[in-house]
Amino acid sequence: MAPARALQIPPICRLPPELLIHIFVSCSDAPSDELTPVLLGQVCRYWRDVTYLSPRIWQRIYLYEHHPVSISHDQAAWWIYKSDPLPFDVRVETQTIDMILPLLSPVLSQMRRWRRCTISGAHEEEFDLSRHEFDRGRDCLVDELNILVKGVSAISALGLNADSDASDDRPPSSIFRVQEPSDGPPELSMHLSVYALPLATVMKPIPVASLCITEFSLDVTTDVVRMLNFLRCTPLLETLHFAGWPQEGEPILAGFLFPVRLPKLRILLLRSTCSVRAILSHLDAPALEELYLEHTNVDFELRTDPYVAAQYPPEEGESDDEAHDFSQSPWSDHATGMGLRALLKRSRPPLQVLHMDYADMRTKDFRWCFDRLDRLREFRIVGSDMSDRVVGMLAPYRKRWLAFGLANLKEADDPRGSWAVRLPSLTKLAIWHCQRVSGDALVEVLQERVRFTDRAAEEGRSDTMESVAIVGCSEFLFQHGQELGQTLGERLRIT
Repeated sequence: MAPARALQIPPICRLPPELLIHIFVSCSDAPSDELTPVLLGQVCRYWRDVTYLSPRIWQRIYLYEHHPVSISHDQAAWWIYKSDPLPFDVRVETQTIDMILPLLSPVLSQMRRWRRCTISGAHEEEFDLSRHEFDRGRDCLVDELNILVKGVSAISALGLNADSDASDDRPPSSIFRVQEPSDGPPELSMHLSVYALPLATVMKPIPVASLCITEFSLDVTTDVVRMLNFLRCTPLLETLHFAGWPQEGEPILAGFLFPVRLPKLRILLLRSTCSVRAILSHLDAPALEELYLEHTNVDFELRTDPYVAAQYPPEEGESDDEAHDFSQSPWSDHATGMGLRALLKRSRPPLQVLHMDYADMRTKDFRWCFDRLDRLREFRIVGSDMSDRVVGMLAPYRKRWLAFGLANLKEADDPRGSWAVRLPSLTKLAIWHCQRVSGDALVEVLQERVRFTDRAAEEGRSDTMESVAIVGCSEFLFQHGQELGQTLGERLRIT
């Protein structure tokens, strides 16, 4: 009777597990949105045991745009778990190029196990990671993520997608690009052209260290709220570059902006944007070491965003500059100064490099920041309307000492304790094309500072200037250079 009962069992169920696994792998290899391994496991208990205990069956991850994003994210996480520790392939099919990054986001943190990534639909690309000797000790192999925001103007009447170029017949650029340095492992970058930054609600955290966001044209207006929410999906970011256009976006209402914490951010560059205040005021970057502000000056009046007007009491420094120094860009000066104040107050970063290239502040903002940048080693300012008052802040000053709650000047019998300099760690100073600074002020201030810091450095109490560059300042004449050169020597560079 036993042989008779055995004959009643279907032949497929009598196959040994090794052969059944081979069949299931062949079924799972074919692109399908039917979640093949899951369906196979629902046939019977034997098949379920075979599929759930064999990582080989789960080595193909197929992600489709027409599925809800949350379902695709859960699917990717389950396939990654079931295929462990084997490598896996990823295939993304979407007709909307903006969905490529959201669909890839849950698998980017497991790139050390990637073999191949295939993208089809709006963009066609196949990238074989096995051809390159990447450092597989890292979870995410992407060294830099570049996002070009084109806006809805990228959609033409002919239905061109954001990765197209209507001006010629060149093929679409690759998303995955590899550079092979001579002295290290290959470097991988991702380049995406999108209509808008992905919403945080359709993203999983992506562990990239470097992010560059560029707005394509004036047709794109900066959506600060959306950008900050997107940055929440990059918690391990170390370098952030943002380049926009000098135009205002939509008004930012109260209750929509919240600080985003980037604990590892070391380098920040903001270029050509009117949203400096909103961005700087809502970044929490306690490890920030280098800040670059470029081409943020504008000569038109910036509105006061509703979220700023709703603050009560107003932030410290919101009032007009008491110095009343001339500026060609008073509104952007105010915005930059208030943004930098907010960043320094919230994060207290160990800032070492500050470059302000056609990015200015009010006199009171320079004073406030200089008093708090004790670790700044390099300061470069280009095209500023700063006055001699700002330059004078670099000279040694007499400290006030507190005694019994009253501010008193310490007596002259303790010259070391009664004098100090702002930016005490400063070693490199560059002043380029600042036309309102007089040569006499530059000579007097820098001579006093260098003499003071040279003595302090000899005694091991402070750093001193290693290089000073004064370039293109119309009021700094030949005789000023000669006089200052007597103190600075080869440390001075002038043109």
